[in-house]
Amino acid sequence: MKKILFLSLILSGICLMQLSFVKPEESFASGPARNYILSELKKITSLLKTDPGKLKDLAALKENYVRCREHYKHIEFFVEYYSPREAKYFINGPLVPKHDEENGKIVSPKGFQVIEEILYKNEKADLSRLRSEYKMLRSELNKLYDYYASAEINDALLLEIVQMELYRIASLSMNGYDATISGDGIRESIYCLEGIRQILKYYEVYKKEKELNELLLKIDFAIEEFKKNADFNAADRLVLINDLAAINTAIIHFHNESKIPWRNAKQALILNQPSFFARENFNLRYFSIYYDDTLNLDKQAKLGKLLFNDPLLSGDQKRSCASCHAPGKWFTDGLKVNSSLDGKTDLKRNTPTLLNVVFQKAFFYDGRAYQLEQQIADVIGNEKEMHGDLEGIIVKLKSDKKYVELFAEAYKNTRDTSITSYSVQKAITEYEKTLSSFNSRFDAYLKGDKNAITEREKNGYNIFGGKALCGSCHFFPIFNGTVPPFYKDSEFEILGVPQHADNKKLDDDPGRMFVTGFTEHQFSFKTPTLRNIEFTSPYMHNGVYKTLEEVIDFYHKGGGEGFGYVVPNQTLPFDSLMLNQKEKEDLILFMKSLSDKTIDTLKARDK
Repeated sequence: MKKILFLSLILSGICLMQLSFVKPEESFASGPARNYILSELKKITSLLKTDPGKLKDLAALKENYVRCREHYKHIEFFVEYYSPREAKYFINGPLVPKHDEENGKIVSPKGFQVIEEILYKNEKADLSRLRSEYKMLRSELNKLYDYYASAEINDALLLEIVQMELYRIASLSMNGYDATISGDGIRESIYCLEGIRQILKYYEVYKKEKELNELLLKIDFAIEEFKKNADFNAADRLVLINDLAAINTAIIHFHNESKIPWRNAKQALILNQPSFFARENFNLRYFSIYYDDTLNLDKQAKLGKLLFNDPLLSGDQKRSCASCHAPGKWFTDGLKVNSSLDGKTDLKRNTPTLLNVVFQKAFFYDGRAYQLEQQIADVIGNEKEMHGDLEGIIVKLKSDKKYVELFAEAYKNTRDTSITSYSVQKAITEYEKTLSSFNSRFDAYLKGDKNAITEREKNGYNIFGGKALCGSCHFFPIFNGTVPPFYKDSEFEILGVPQHADNKKLDDDPGRMFVTGFTEHQFSFKTPTLRNIEFTSPYMHNGVYKTLEEVIDFYHKGGGEGFGYVVPNQTLPFDSLMLNQKEKEDLILFMKSLSDKTIDTLKARDK
C-alpha cells in the first residue's frame, strides 16, 4: 500500500511538473476565446433564420442586418485570418464579381454586402433575394462553426491577429470598404473594438493586471472617440487612427511583458514594432518570390541599380529600365504614353511610378504578373518595350569583367554566382525594393508631428476616407489597391476611363479582361498608389488626364457611367459625389501631402 501511495505521489509530482512547463500560448486565453467566437457565430445564424417577410418593414430588416453585422464584426479578426477565402467570396467580400484563381471561375458577389445593397439602395427590399442570401450565409457560417470548434488556436496567434484587426479598421472599415452603401463604417469599427476588448480580457490569466488594464482603458477611450465620430462623412479619421495606434502600442507592451513569444510569421506586417503603419512595419521579404533568400541583399541592390540603368538589357542596347522609369521624374517618364522601342508606334498604357512598387501582389495595369521578378522578365522580353533576351543578356554580362566580379560578390556561395536569369531579375528587384519610403509630411503627422500637415489637408483626408470614398479603393497607408492587413491581393476597379480628355468616348483598352478572358473584367485596371501623385502626371492607365483637378472631376461626375458611357460592372458610384469646390481643393491638398523626399534621399545616398 505504501509503495502504491509512493508511486502515486511520484506520478502526481511528475504531472504537476509537466503542467508547470506547459507554455502559456498553448492554453489559457484560447479556450474562452473559442467559446466567444462560436457564440457570436450562433447569434448571427440565429438572426439569419428570421424570415424577411415576417419583419414589419425596411427599417426592421435593416435593424436585423445591423445586429448581424455587430456580431460578425466582433469576430471579424478571426474569420478573416482563419477563413480568408470564405470571407472574400461568400461572407464579406467586395460588391464586385471576383476571379477565383483557384478554380478559374468568376464568383458573383455574395453575403453581407449583397444584403446591404438590397436593403440600402432601394425603397423596397427584394425579399426573394434576401431569403437566398440569408440561406447561403447561414450555410457558410455553420461550416465555419464546425471548423472553429476544433481548429488549433494558441494565445500568441490570437493576440497577433487581434492586433492585425487594428490595421484592418484603420485601412478598411473606417473608409467604407465593406459598408460603402450604408455608411456604417465608423459604427462597425466600434463593434470591431468591442470584439477585441472581449478577447483581450481573457488574457487576465497572464497576471499582468496593470498592463492589461492600461490596454483595456485605451480601447474604452477609443470606443468613446469613435462614438463621437460616428457620422461617416464628418468623422475626424486622423484622431481615430491615433487612438488605434495607442492601442497597438499597448498591445505590444502587454505582449512583451506577458512573455508571450512573437511568431515571426511569413507575413507582410511586422507586428512587434512600436510604430503603426510606418515603413518599419512592412516586411519586404514577404513581397519576394523567395522569402528566405536574404544573402547579400545590399550588394545585390547595388548591382541591380547598375543593371536598371544599363541599356545592355534591351535588344538594340539603346533603352534601359531608367529610360522609361527616370529617377529624376519620380521613376516615370512624364509622358501620356511612351513610344515603342522602334519609335514607330505608341505604347498603349501610361508608365507608372516604381516608387513603393514592391507593395503589390499584381503588376502591370492588367495584373498579368504576380511577382516583381516576373514583371522584369516580361518588360525585358516585350517586343515593344525592350525586346531583350535574358539568355542573350547573360552571355553579354559574362563577357564583362566588371559584371562578372559584381555578380560573384553579390551571389557569393550560391549557384547564381556565375550569372543566371534569376540573379539578373533578383538584383533588379532588390534595387526596386530600395525605392520604398514613408517620409511624406502625412507620415510625419502620423508619427507625432501634429504641425506637419495643415487643417485643410486633414480635412482632405477625412473627405478622402469618407464622402469621396477614395479610401475604399486606395487603402491607407500605401494608398494603392493591395488589400491590408495581409496584402495577398491587389484589387482592380472598373471606372470607365475616357479615351481623350474631352470625355466624349470610352477608352477601348480591355484591361484585365485581356488576362483572364472574363467579360466581367472588361475595362478593369489595378488601383495604383497615390503616394507622390503630385509628381507623377499624367494620370489614369492611358495618361488621359494631365491634372489632379481633371481626375477629381471625373470621379465627381460618376466616372464613365456619369458621362453616359455604357460601362458594365462599373465599380465607381455612378452619381455625383456632391463635393463643393473647397472640398475638391482640400482633397487635392491632402494627396499632395503624400509627396515625400525619396528623390533627395536617393541622391544623397548615391553621392
